[in-house]
Amino acid sequence: MVWELNCECEERIETTIDSLRTFKNVKAFFEEQVQRKVFSEEVPQMPYYVWREGERVKEWFATKWYRCNVCGCLWELNYPDFPAKGFVRKFSDGIYKERGY
Repeated sequence: MVWELNCECEERIETTIDSLRTFKNVKAFFEEQVQRKVFSEEVPQMPYYVWREGERVKEWFATKWYRCNVCGCLWELNYPDFPAKGFVRKFSDGIYKERGY
């Protein structure tokens, strides 16, 4: 019997992580997808936010990126640091685009 990988990327949406319960659910979902080999974990290559003050530059990177091995979708996950919220962003075409926050 051959097992086929299936993804849920089309049905899943971006979200704000504003509670510990949401964080636990999101984290468990991504960990399960990696374990099932549906997603591969990647080190974030681009900052989600860049702050400039004169010559000083500060870049904030998400906690993790995940790439779907089935459809190529790129997911960006930034853990919350309460009271600061976290987020999950989706790049359906697999190409990271700056959005700014």
